[in-house]
Amino acid sequence: MGIADKLKDLKTKAVDATAEHSDKIHEAVEKAAATADERTGGKYSERIQKAGAKASSLVDGIAGSEQPPGATPEDSGSTSAGSEQPPGATPEESGSTRGV
Repeated sequence: MGIADKLKDLKTKAVDATAEHSDKIHEAVEKAAATADERTGGKYSERIQKAGAKASSLVDGIAGSEQPPGATPEDSGSTSAGSEQPPGATPEESGSTRGV
């Protein structure tokens, strides 16, 4: 078994584990966001909320890749609404901190 095969196997295992435990991952993301918001005194609530939504949508995307053909993330009970930018929005408008 070559290194490429081993990496593909590891990726498959990671995707399977993410799909299997997506509920626990979502709970952990929510708990981390709540803790961060509390410790910053609500100063960065909007940014924390956006980061949490983005993390949740990534988990949904990974978990969704393991769903049967024709299934959508909505079928899995995902609740990551609001994680996308409005059309034409710039990174500055979305609270992005890249390059800072």
